This record gives sequence, C-alpha cells and structure tokens, in this order.
Amino acid sequence: MSSILRFVVCLFVLAFALPANAQDGATEGKSPHITARLIAESATVAPNGDITLALDYTPAPGWHTYWINPGDTGLPPKFKWNLPDGVTTSDAQFPAPELLPAFGLMSYGFTGRTVLLIPAHNGSSLSAGDTLPIKAHVDFLVCADVCIPESLDVSLDLKVGAPKPGSEAGVIDKARKALPQAVSAAATIDLRNGQIELGFPMADVTAQGAYFFSAQGGMTSAPAPQALDMGAKGFTLRTKAAGTALPEGDLSGVLKLADGTAYAINLNRAPLDPSVHGLGAASQATTKVSLSGILIAIAGAFIGGLILNLMPCVFPVLSMKLLSLARSGHDKGLAQQEALFYGAGTIITFVSLALILMAARAFGQSIGWGFQLQSPYVTAGLSLVMLLVALNMSGVFEIGSSLQAVGGIQVSSKRPRLSALLTGVLAVVVAAPCTAPFMATAIGVALAQGGLVSFAVFVSLGIGFALPFVVLTFLITLVPGFARVLPRPGKWMDGLKHALSLLMYAACLWLVWVFAQQVQLGGVILLGFALLLVVLAVTKISLPKFVKPVVLIGGLVLCGIAASPPAPDRWSSDQGEAEAKENPLTAFSLQKLSEARAAGKPVLVDMTAAWCVTCKVNEARVLHTKEIASAMRETGTIYMVGDWTNQDAEISRYLTLFGRSGVPLYVYYGPNNAEPVVLPQLLKTADVVKVIRGK
Repeated sequence: MSSILRFVVCLFVLAFALPANAQDGATEGKSPHITARLIAESATVAPNGDITLALDYTPAPGWHTYWINPGDTGLPPKFKWNLPDGVTTSDAQFPAPELLPAFGLMSYGFTGRTVLLIPAHNGSSLSAGDTLPIKAHVDFLVCADVCIPESLDVSLDLKVGAPKPGSEAGVIDKARKALPQAVSAAATIDLRNGQIELGFPMADVTAQGAYFFSAQGGMTSAPAPQALDMGAKGFTLRTKAAGTALPEGDLSGVLKLADGTAYAINLNRAPLDPSVHGLGAASQATTKVSLSGILIAIAGAFIGGLILNLMPCVFPVLSMKLLSLARSGHDKGLAQQEALFYGAGTIITFVSLALILMAARAFGQSIGWGFQLQSPYVTAGLSLVMLLVALNMSGVFEIGSSLQAVGGIQVSSKRPRLSALLTGVLAVVVAAPCTAPFMATAIGVALAQGGLVSFAVFVSLGIGFALPFVVLTFLITLVPGFARVLPRPGKWMDGLKHALSLLMYAACLWLVWVFAQQVQLGGVILLGFALLLVVLAVTKISLPKFVKPVVLIGGLVLCGIAASPPAPDRWSSDQGEAEAKENPLTAFSLQKLSEARAAGKPVLVDMTAAWCVTCKVNEARVLHTKEIASAMRETGTIYMVGDWTNQDAEISRYLTLFGRSGVPLYVYYGPNNAEPVVLPQLLKTADVVKVIRGK
C-alpha cells in the first residue's frame, strides 16, 4: 500500500472514531441510562457578553425523562453549576413535552433526544484569550417500567473573545426553533364547579387535538381529558381541576396542537370571554385519520352516493335518467355504453369539483361543497340550459346533435355517448350541492386529508351515485324478463318526453328562483329578458335568417350581464323573511351564537341555501311548522339561520367545525353549555321536537 493510500485510510478511520459534532473542551457525561453533553452556540464568549448553552442528552431506548411539571409522577432535571466568579446561568428552557400515560396516571416528559437551552452571561474578569470553564452536575429521574434517579457531570471550556458561530450552532438553532412560540394575547383561566376553564383568544389556530400542559403543579388533573369548545374568536379547553383552588402566583404553560406546534401561554385569572366558546368541538375530520378511518370514509362516500339518488336535489335531472331507461331494452349495446359513459361523467365531475375546491382553498378562498351554485353566473347559465332542454323535450324546436348532447335526452342524437357523458356532468353539477347522509362526513374527511385520500373518496362517491342507473340499465339489457316489461318503441316515447319535460321546466324555474336570491331585482328582470330572447332565437317563429343569431347572442350576453349586480342582503334584520313563517329567526353569526351560549340560552342552528332542495323540503315539512314553533317558544330556543346561498367565510368556517363542507347542517345547542347535537340531514318533526324539549 502506498504512503498516500495509508494516509487517506488513517484519516478515514480517525473521522469515524471521533464523536460527531464534538466541541473543543467538552466532556461527555454518562449514567447507566443517559448520555449527555454540554455544548454552546459559539466556542468563544465576549467579555460581559451573553451566550446560549445547551444540555444535549439522550435516554436509553424505552426510557424517558421529565418536563418542568412532570405531571402525576416524576422529577424534572436539576442543575448544580460550577462556574467562574461573575458567570451566571438562567433556568433551562424546555421544548414542548409529550404525554406519557402509565397505569392510569399521566406524566409529561421526553422519550428521545432532548436539547435544553440555558442562557448564560459572562460577567467574569477574565480577559481575551483566557479559558472560561463551565461545569454542571445534573440529576435526572429516568423511568421505564421502574424509575431510577441518576446523575452525571458535563463540562465545557470556552475561550473569552469575540463570538463567532461554533460547530454546535446548528443544533442550538434547531432547539431554539423547537421552543414553544410566544403569543401576544394572554389566555384566561377560571375555576368553576371543580372544572378548569382555559380560554385562548387565538382565532387563526387549528385547535383540534389541542392540549394544555400547565407549568405549575396543582392546577389541572393530568389524567383528565381536555374537552375542546370552539368560539367566534378562539377556543376553550375544559378539564378537571387538581384541587379546590388555583395555585398562587403567576400561572403559565404550553399549548400543544395536533401537528406539534406549541405556544408559550401566560394565564390571567378571569372568566371566559363569550367569543372563545359556545360552538362545540372541531370535527376529527380536520386531523390525520387512520387507515381504517380512510376506508370508512370511502365506504361512507359510496353509500352517500347511492342515497343521493333518493334526495330531492336529484329530481331536476330525473327526466334524463327515466327517458334513457325507457329505451334501454331496444338497443342493448348502445344502452350499456351510454350507462357506462354516464357513470364516467359523474365520477369525472365529482373529482373535478373536488380539485377546484381544494385549489381554491389552497389560495385562501373560504368555499365549500356546492360552491358552483353559489355563483349567479352558474345558476343563470344552468337555468338557460334547463329551459333549452325542456323546450326541446316538448317538441317546441329541433336542435343539432351538438346541442342535443347537452341535455342527454335525444333518441336520435348522433353522439349518444357524449350525450350520456354530459348527462352525468349535468346531474352532478345540479344535484351534488345537497349532501346526503354519510356523504357529508366523507367529503369532510376527503377535503381535510387531500391527495390520494380525497381522490379515492370522490371516485367512490361518483361510483355510488352512478351505480343504480348503470345496474338498472344492465338488468334491462341482460335479463329478458326486464326487457319484456318495457313497451315497444312508438309514439308513447314522445308522450313520455313531453311529460318529463315538466320536470325540466320546474328545474328552470327553481334555478331562476335561486338566482333571485343571489342578485338584486334588476338582475332577475334582465335574466327574464335573456331567457325570452333565447327562446325567440331557437323556436320556429318566423324571423329573418340573420336576426336569430343576433338575438341568440344578445340573449347569452344579457344572461351574463344579469349575474353582475351585487348580491342582496337576504337577512337585513333579525326577523327578516321569517316574519311570515311560524318561527322568528336570528341571522347567523359566530359572535351571536357565542353570546347566546354564554348566556345559557338554547339555540337551533339551521345552515341552509336557496339552491339546496333538501334544505327547502326540511324547512317546509319540519322547521317552519307550528309544532316546532311551539317547542321553541316554550323552551326559549333561538332559531338561528345561516344562509349559504352566496359565499360566506363565516359560515364556511362553522361548517368545518363539524367536518362538513356543504349544507344542510342542523345543530342544536341545549341550555347551560350543553354539548351540541348534530341532527340528521332529513328531519322528522317528532324527532326535532324531542331534541328541543330535551325528552
């Protein structure tokens, strides 16, 4: 071996023999279950200057150490310093601790490598170039199945001089970033009936999974769960008190969130502010879920898609499906292909809507499921499409194959597969905004998790929505008994077309009504003129050849202009539109709800929208009836309505508290801070009365 090669090998061996990140003048300390070292961010410290030291230690696998407040059991590390005269250190700064449950007890501590920061000041009389020895004796209580007190000694020699970054600066910088963040707004603490109430005015924090570690013992019961309650401008944690009174002196602690973010909290002794409680806990859908939870969400989406076919929201597109089924037995191959293309259209549209929604949220837009019908441009355009389809089904006019495909209902269409695909698209755009049972929670999980989870959930939702139509089509085409039930093609199909066109006319009127809730009166009048112009352009009325295209284009342009006026204030007063109904209502706001809850009043929250057919059915059959009005009057229940016809960031935030991204949502809050009760999406009068009366 040449001398150069031997030299390289020696350097290689030495590099691996030396401890990583070793600092000059530092000695490593060891006890049976802990290895530690004392490090500094710089190898030098200025005369009368400050420097950050750190105790970098790691317990043996399976063992742990403790935080400032160890919880039910344990002891924090204790330092005995041996320092030159004039050198001082401050209390160690700890990262946020972990929960350490054992045998029904709860401790606070650390299971892996831990770095404690120690601010120090060099007030010694040493001169530049002198050595500044730093020594510490550290006592630990290290535990696994048993607890053992252990001690070790660490030391570090620093030079007096101009400071410059040392080899351990990166370790200390990382530890500094791991410290709990300071917050400007002080939290509050109150002891009521043996319960600690902690109020955090932190509206921008995702509070799901939050836990408060009290720095002082004797404040909270460590094993007791901490219940989350959201408010308009923050949140509250409630837990069992450790004693009959709060500890003396300043109170503080660390608030740790589910994502690991931690905040250093100072507490003021004061009752809860109404703005930090009253709305209930945030949904689990806002946090990462297990594989089983994801599978449940996918299954829920599939079941929700099946049920969506029975919801009132689907009625406007029912005619398209019925006419397709009516002819399924007479061209079996084509019918099967159309069914599959219809299914593909529903799946593609569900996934596309989800992608648009997630992209909008990523750019800070507070929108939710059903956002497409929150746009007056979309509702105006859909009303035009529904009118054209209805007129065509009625035989008022004939159109080319490209426009026939929009409705998906022409037997003679030259593009039946495209027609079926677009039928699926139109069905989802119109029907999907109303969420069916199981569907709401699944969508909440999908939008919260994103990525492949979201894709799988929305594909499952599309499959569930399309499956009944696809299965019926294949049964009719493959099972002779089903095909024989259907009559032979003939004039009856034209009669069926004309009858089913009534559903499309109804859908057009419904969309115009929705549009009227989104714009001022002038916009509604303009839309009426626009629809009239389009009708004149496509019907068989005798007009000069060049006039009809101009009239058609004018109608389309006017349709867009009609959607431009600003939205009206649908609930301009607390009574609003409900004065003519059985129940007086209060317009929803997070602040009003928090204040009502703080006053101990019961509240029924109704999240609705003009385009949500299910919402309107529930209102007509249940919520706006004498039975519900009587129950509310007798119990003093406030009926609070949130109108999501147009985009509303406050309502969007409230929906996310319950893992929802769409309406309807009905939540009942009992008196005296009772836990909120989420009601079914399809209401029954007797069930709602029972909840309100508390029976």
